[in-house]
Amino acid sequence: MVILDRQEECDVRAVVWWSVVAVLTVVGGAGSALGQAYASRVPLPAGIPTIEIWKGERRMQLRQGDEVLREFRISLGRAPKYPKELRGDLRTPVGRYFITGKKQSRFHRFLGLNYPNVEDAERGYARGLLDAAQWADIYLAGLRGDAPSAHTVLGGWIGIHGYGHRPYMQVDWTEGCIAVSNEDAEYLYEELAIGTPVVIHE
Repeated sequence: MVILDRQEECDVRAVVWWSVVAVLTVVGGAGSALGQAYASRVPLPAGIPTIEIWKGERRMQLRQGDEVLREFRISLGRAPKYPKELRGDLRTPVGRYFITGKKQSRFHRFLGLNYPNVEDAERGYARGLLDAAQWADIYLAGLRGDAPSAHTVLGGWIGIHGYGHRPYMQVDWTEGCIAVSNEDAEYLYEELAIGTPVVIHE
């Protein structure tokens, strides 16, 4: 096992970054657009369906531009305040994510999100929670549109899902996911494509 000091880790990050730049330059417009769409400060493309969540209001909307297509009642992680930072903190993330996959689950339907995203990884690296290789894995997963590793201290397997066989409870009960009724989970599963943006506000 090779142990890198902090300067060497920074060098690894720089190599990964410039490798990504080189790849995006080669593949041209499509790769560049993907990288730009992932950056949190770039506006969401107009006219595409987007999920927007306000944690404090327990409210979720499916929007297309300024039009609200449907609104949902939600439950959050059992520690609903503040952004998710660590595996097991029971918090729901805050930030800009996208749907990475859809599957049947014990909670009826599950739409996975790309938590941790690049910004989560940056914060984790700055705090010494991730090494350079873990940061790079998350960064590159984001550029590919894949689900990031759930095996770092930041946690993972966050998504939107139904209640499964549970009765509806007007409380926050998940481990960090966003829960909706089984009917709403079925609707979202059918209507939303992989890659759909999901914006989560505190």
